[in-house]
Amino acid sequence: MTLSTLQVSRTALSAAGAEDLVRRWHRSVTDRVPVERLTPDLANGLRLDLPSAVVRGVADFCRWYADGRHLPLAGRSVALADVRVRLLSPVHAEVTATTTTGHDGWLARHEWWVVAQEEGPRIRTISVTWPDSATAASSLSLLDAA
Repeated sequence: MTLSTLQVSRTALSAAGAEDLVRRWHRSVTDRVPVERLTPDLANGLRLDLPSAVVRGVADFCRWYADGRHLPLAGRSVALADVRVRLLSPVHAEVTATTTTGHDGWLARHEWWVVAQEEGPRIRTISVTWPDSATAASSLSLLDAA
């Protein structure tokens, strides 16, 4: 299969499809569903950038998820807020959102990169940043324990 054949065989991403995947997957992490229900939505080459760690690949994600330190990704709020989707190409979308994280109500910023694959949209990259990384990172272990 050539690159052009692969690109033609993929279904183009829609803004609604990318947003639905991100919202559904984030809610699943917040609800602490079993990891095997999360991994089918992850793309090859997954990268999860958190204030306290970088997680690479599905196997590393499974170890991180089993550790139970979901706060930077899941936050204290159940739903993502201020969700915006930008289609970058027929097979790439950037989804940005915020979650309320921590006892002081910090707003964590999320950037998700969704890619179209033959099986459907998949999550390639998630980056979570705090408004003040130094302050939030120093409190992260206390928040994760809560």
